[in-house]
Amino acid sequence: MYQSYIWDFDGTLYDSYPIMLQAFVKTLKEYGFAPDPKDIYRLLKESSSKKVAEKYDLDFAEFTAKFKANEALDQRLPQSFPGTKETLRAVIANGGKNYILTHRDIYTTKELLEREGIAELITEVVGPENQFPRKPDPTSLLYLVEKYGMDKEQTVMIGDRTMDVLAGKGAAVKTIFYDIEDLLDVDADHIVHSMKEIEHIIQS
Repeated sequence: MYQSYIWDFDGTLYDSYPIMLQAFVKTLKEYGFAPDPKDIYRLLKESSSKKVAEKYDLDFAEFTAKFKANEALDQRLPQSFPGTKETLRAVIANGGKNYILTHRDIYTTKELLEREGIAELITEVVGPENQFPRKPDPTSLLYLVEKYGMDKEQTVMIGDRTMDVLAGKGAAVKTIFYDIEDLLDVDADHIVHSMKEIEHIIQS
């Protein structure tokens, strides 16, 4: 159905939220707050870490640095969701290409991909190092569209958060909302609950 698949990383390709959420809660506690993990999780899914910082009236850059330091202390490594590698392979088998658009730094993203033999399935990873505005601003997505001459009707943004869908809409490409928990009501071209459902779209 599509030729260019632009994926979010955390929470879409990789199940990294348990580690991230623990680091967010730990960081907020260091500031003297007593956050409810469920509230933080929902805020992250509805918006982004920037909204968490705003909720607690914290400097975003400082908050992010502390969060990343706490996240780095966790010895666990995020793992890809079941079926991720097979789905990415299906894209290529059907003549398409995979790209990643993430707020995670590019080095760490590639390192995690390489650990599972997935890096070779990705054409390019765009992250904070590119210095584009954060999603939902569509600038980073449009960079990929323009660089690779993508047909917007044949391009789809896939993510687990509202901001991923908004970035896709802002760039006038198609959108897939990956909602494994039925947590949010988001207006996307496709709403799926598993990698297998995305694979069905790829092969349709």
